[in-house]
Order: sequence, then structure tokens, then C-alpha cells
Amino acid sequence: MRKPINIAGWLTALAATTLCACGGSSKDAQVRILNVSSGYSSLDMYVNNGSSSSDTLQIQGAASGAATDYSSLSSGTYTVNFKVHGATDTLQSLSSQKLTDESHTTYITYGSSGHFGALMLGEDVSQPDSGKAEVQLYNVAEAGGLDVYLTDSSTSLDDASPTYSGVGAGGSGATTLDKGTYRLRVTGSGDKTDLRLDVPSVSFDNQKVYSLVLTSTTGGVLVNALYLPQQGSVTTYNNTNARIRGAVGIADGTTVTASIGDLSLLSNATVGIMGGTYGVLNAGTATVSLTVDGNPVSIPSLTLTAGADYTLLIWSDANGTESTLISDDNHIPTTSGDVKIRLLNGMSGLAAPITLNADFSPVAQETAVGQASAPSQIDAGTDYELDVANSTTGAALFSKTSVSLVSGNVYTLFMSGGGTATVNGTLKKDR
Repeated sequence: MRKPINIAGWLTALAATTLCACGGSSKDAQVRILNVSSGYSSLDMYVNNGSSSSDTLQIQGAASGAATDYSSLSSGTYTVNFKVHGATDTLQSLSSQKLTDESHTTYITYGSSGHFGALMLGEDVSQPDSGKAEVQLYNVAEAGGLDVYLTDSSTSLDDASPTYSGVGAGGSGATTLDKGTYRLRVTGSGDKTDLRLDVPSVSFDNQKVYSLVLTSTTGGVLVNALYLPQQGSVTTYNNTNARIRGAVGIADGTTVTASIGDLSLLSNATVGIMGGTYGVLNAGTATVSLTVDGNPVSIPSLTLTAGADYTLLIWSDANGTESTLISDDNHIPTTSGDVKIRLLNGMSGLAAPITLNADFSPVAQETAVGQASAPSQIDAGTDYELDVANSTTGAALFSKTSVSLVSGNVYTLFMSGGGTATVNGTLKKDR
């Protein structure tokens, strides 16, 4: 005779199985990932408390620009490893992570491709006094030192002091503010005219704790921000601007005037001239006005991506005046003591690819006219020799000695002329 099914016992077992599948009890530690890395679209997190020789997959597929749900983990001291989703190699390992019952931890992952980083954000900070809000700041933007202002909407930066001053790459800070709504502005450290982000309205509620995370943009100078209430959901404040400058590589004996939208890029500029600073304008599609020796030249409208830096190079070939919109990577070097340097070929008179060596080591090879090389990262130094040669023939074109390349800076060597025109090389500090 078949025994009757113990329904109560079966339901109890099912409930226990379901609880286990969800990651544990509500008293466990709670962990999540806030992935703000521009170079890693999907990440996995593994943990190991030393009780096993292998790691345990805790969170998988953490998408860039978002926070995952919390995942439960038994209290203990862990090594936390981050990997590209589905990969075996570890990007970064954080040891001695003490995770206690009912605690909440967000791991902020950040960095451009090849420059991954992660930091731990504890989300159980005690609430501030009545009428106050606590705001924690994290700068993971690869944009150098930054000043951050939280002010009334109408306050001029000229009349304001930074709420957070000189926060370096990877740095952080915390302050207590009166509850309310603030205007968020970010500038380069010590330079109120170098506006990197302007958010009209950010609210901080009574006795709440918030984190502001400054994140990288495509160009590496402008920044975005993420707003994260403690144990809450993320709000993203993306930059709506782009930066652009002009450069003249057209044949010798001409002058160029160029503007994009309402922004002037070049004014009667001669060959070899590159704009000293970037102009800022709203991202999107904009009309270009260009004249060469006073004669209008038609070129297509430009589409600028928010957060990007560009150089508009005006050059020439057998077909006449040409233009190239070049994307600029102005992220700071990721290794202390290094610089970044690239080659911009505006040698319309030569009409051949060129090569750049720094102290006889290749930095850029076969860079075509009208194009720029990818940046190379090299040691800083005070006595470099820079040599440029014709990539096709090997003929020397330009040499500059006793060149100082200062740690943390980004440079472009802009080459122009060639053929019957004088060869000119201008080393520009882009940031």
C-alpha cells in the first residue's frame, strides 16, 4: 500500500530550497556592483573566504552604467575578484573584505580598457543630524584633479568656494550639507573657467546619505556623474557637451577661418597653426563654416558625441581642400610618471605617411596625411629627442632635441608643410 504524501514536510523542504536559491537569509551581508567602467561592458564577481580552493561566482553580467541587485553572502572575510563576464583572468582582486550580517556594500568598478579599477563603498553610514544630508564623493573619471561645487542655482562660480577641492583621480571626500536642492558643477582643479560638468538640480533629503561618483567620458576631460542614495537606485547625469579645436595643415601660403555653430575655431590661421584651447559646445549635429583665403569652402556638417574631444584638421590634396574630424583621447596617463603622446599628420605638401620616434624608439608609425596616430604612453623626461621621418622612404623630416615631457600630461606633435613648403613641427600640450 502506497504511503500518504507528507504535504507539510514537502512544503517545508521546498521553502528551504527556494530560500537557498535566493542566496541566503535576510541577515546575510548584501553586496552589489555599480559598473561605471567605459572599457568593460559586462563583469562577473567571484568571492572566496578561504574555505575552498576555488572561487564562487557571486554576481554575473554586471552591465556598464548600472547597479546590479543586491546578492546575499554569509558574513566573513573574503577575497573578491572581478573578471570580464565569462572570462577566467582576474582584472583586480580585493583581499580582506570584511562583510558582516545585514551590511550593505557596493563595489564601484571603473576604468577605460586596460585600466580597470574597483573600490568598496560601505552603505551603512549613520544618518546625519536633522536638517542635514551627508554626501560622499568619488572621482574615478581619469580626468585629473577636480574641484566640485554644490551651490544655489544662481550662484556664480566666481563667488563660490569648492565643496570638494583638488580631488585627484581615484580620490574621494565627504561632507555634510543642509538638506535641499543644489546645482552641481565640476571644474578642473584650481581653474573655475575649466567647466567639466554642470547639472542644474540635484536634491539631498533630510538625514539621508548619498554618493556622487564622477565618471569618465569619451574624450577624458569632461565628466559625467552618478547619484546614488545609500542602498538606493542610481541616477545618471551625462554630460551634454563636446570639446573641439581646429588645426591647419593645408598647403602653404593660405589662411583659414573656421567656425562650428557659434564657436570660432580658427581666424585667418596659417599652415601649422593649431588652436591653443578647446572650445565647448552642445553635442549633436552642427554646421561648419569654412573659408580658405577668403573663399567659402563647403564641408559636411559634423556630428559631435557628448563627452568627446575633437580636432578638426583642415588639409589639402590633389582634389583641393579636405577636412578630417579626429577624435582625441585626453584621458590622463594611467601609470604614474608617464605621459601620452601622438602624431598628427597635416603634411599636405608631402602627401605621405610619417613616423615618430622618441629617443629612437617608435611612438607612431605610418600615420597617413589628414590622420592622427593612437596615443602612446611613455616615461616622462626632460631631455627627449623627437624625430619624424617619411614612412615610405625613411627620409628624415624633422628633429627636436631637449624636449621636456612632463609627467601626467598629454601631447600632440602636429606636423605640417612638406614638398616645397617648410616642414614645421609643433608640440602641443593637450592637457
